[in-house]
Amino acid sequence: MNRTSRSVVVLGAVWVAGMLAVAPAVVRAENLGPGGGTRIIVGDEVVGPYRLLVTVAPEPAQVGAVTFVIRISDPASDEKVRDADVTVELVHGEDGTILTGPATHRDSGNPIDYAAHVQIEKPGAYNARIRITGPAGPVEVPFTQRVVARRGLGTLLLIGLPFVVLLGILAGIWFGRPGSRRPVDPTR
Repeated sequence: MNRTSRSVVVLGAVWVAGMLAVAPAVVRAENLGPGGGTRIIVGDEVVGPYRLLVTVAPEPAQVGAVTFVIRISDPASDEKVRDADVTVELVHGEDGTILTGPATHRDSGNPIDYAAHVQIEKPGAYNARIRITGPAGPVEVPFTQRVVARRGLGTLLLIGLPFVVLLGILAGIWFGRPGSRRPVDPTR
């Protein structure tokens, strides 16, 4: 086996070892970054006299702005209901703090959906309700919304540090290989 092949094998082995070292033992279904994904509360289902699609973003919800998007349709005709009053209410499970916000077309940016941007200051479990009053009558959608503390610098270090160490190891192997420090011929 020549030096180049040996170097490729060593680099590959170090890469595999590094990936195994930083791989979590258990994979959790939770987004780490701000912005995350979207949680579907009601997935285009008939609730009372309406067909509803209710989502929350980001998922997991973090302290700060949390957006609730609601789409309301008539289940018989699939016509979108555009003249309903929609309110989002959150009650903190431990201290009873109540947060409310109207969901409007203006906040959603389109004439079909309703959106509410609720500013949440405390992490914890909230008993949430979407209240809709429309032409076919009122309906409420209760659910539990978990809010986590905002991710900090520690999380970034925890995620980024293993990759920086691995990059340093690979750079050390690359620059430490035989022949990488050949003197430069000034006549060329």
